[in-house]
Amino acid sequence: MCRTHLSSVRLALAAVVGLAAACAPSSDSGPGTGGATATSTGGAIGTGGATTATTGGAPGTGGATTVTTGGAPGTGGATAATTGGAPGTGGTPITGTGGMSGAAGGGRSGTGGASGPGGAGVGGSAPSDFGLAGPSRCATAGVQLCESFENGLSSTIWTTTQSGDATAVVDSMQAARGTKALHVKTTAGSGHAYITEKMTFPAMGNVLYARMFVYLGDALTTNGHFSLAEGDGTGSSGARFGGQNKFLGVGTDGASGDWTDKDNKLIPAQTWMCFEFELNGATNDFHGWWDDVARTALNRGATQHAGFLIPQLNAIWFGWYMYNATEPQDLWIDEIAIDFKPIGCAK
Repeated sequence: MCRTHLSSVRLALAAVVGLAAACAPSSDSGPGTGGATATSTGGAIGTGGATTATTGGAPGTGGATTVTTGGAPGTGGATAATTGGAPGTGGTPITGTGGMSGAAGGGRSGTGGASGPGGAGVGGSAPSDFGLAGPSRCATAGVQLCESFENGLSSTIWTTTQSGDATAVVDSMQAARGTKALHVKTTAGSGHAYITEKMTFPAMGNVLYARMFVYLGDALTTNGHFSLAEGDGTGSSGARFGGQNKFLGVGTDGASGDWTDKDNKLIPAQTWMCFEFELNGATNDFHGWWDDVARTALNRGATQHAGFLIPQLNAIWFGWYMYNATEPQDLWIDEIAIDFKPIGCAK
């Protein structure tokens, strides 16, 4: 009776062991392709998207570690690049070909300049980008006279006039281009100083264009009338380019009276500005530009002031002359260009 009972137990245990063996995983089993998550080529960031997927399910084929094709950033991922830009295809565009509205869209400063297709023009320069802080461009300006002051103030070209405590010297404290500029300073505010040249005269057709970069170290504080340049000659008083009431202005004090006609844009301090003006002896009027933008309020002359004449030009000066107020000033003038045709700020 006892033997029969033990045999039954042994048979029961053998059956249990057999069932357990039948249910155990084989060496080839495990989660296969088509598990919990699928993997696309491209890794953690897939083509055009941000969803992460793995091939073969949660534990990859053959083990617990998942291996993705292509590494962490996939094709078009966060660090893939389009032409001119940081993100890849379908990424968040930062920089596009051509600039602010480049091919990839939304870019800040793409290849070729500030503006891309559909903007201000492929390869166009940013506003007021006229070579400031770069080398002098006088050697390639192609004008009658271009003065960079890099070699100081030539006595064969320029004559210096100084009054009161005002001085006009070349130094390297400020420069629009190159390393030096003409520094005109009056501490008391009642003096004037300027440099004059006569080499480019007579002017063809008595028409003269002059361009200069100007930096005011001191803000304008009075409503005084001042000149930054003046064309002189015979037959009439000088034709002045300067300002009044803190605005640019043109005028004279000749037969047509003592007048200054003003612009409507305040002149700032401590920034380089490109000024150009035309003295037209054929039509007896002025024209003016600021950073290559025409200032139409400066288109003044005989039409507005009967009897006004541009003198028969034989000299021009650049500097600082305050006429009817006391105002200290500390300014620099650089890259002066003179010609018989329009010059522009880029030369």
